[in-house]
Amino acid sequence: MITGSCAALAHDDLDHARQIAEQIGEDRNDYGTEFGPSNVAIHAVSVAVSLGDAGRALDLARTVDVAYLSAERRARYLIDLAAAPAMRRQIGEAIHDLQQAEQITPEQTRTHRVARDVTRDLLQLSGLRPRPELRELAERFGVLP
Repeated sequence: MITGSCAALAHDDLDHARQIAEQIGEDRNDYGTEFGPSNVAIHAVSVAVSLGDAGRALDLARTVDVAYLSAERRARYLIDLAAAPAMRRQIGEAIHDLQQAEQITPEQTRTHRVARDVTRDLLQLSGLRPRPELRELAERFGVLP
């Protein structure tokens, strides 16, 4: 469980990273760091998801532009993002995010712990009759019961 002080620290760190990213002014990939405003924005989404604030994560996601990030970073962002609609029982939206991540980096997505956890959660939410696309996703991710 994340305490209030941990949440405050995470937001302080994000604010500091945001200030540095604004000084840089653009997304850069010096030495494979992929740092800039877009990367800070996707970390803000990830922090909101980790704190259980699906609404904030989805609000923040509306402004995220991942066009200049690597395939791995874009897919990881979509995996993290899929957890937000799953928290809100928006199964179709979560499936869509996972499918997009899988299209970008199939191997990474299919074996990623968060992607697999979200898929398991979606299966539980779906009950006895999961959507065919969710069942297929769960099969590819190796998480069918």
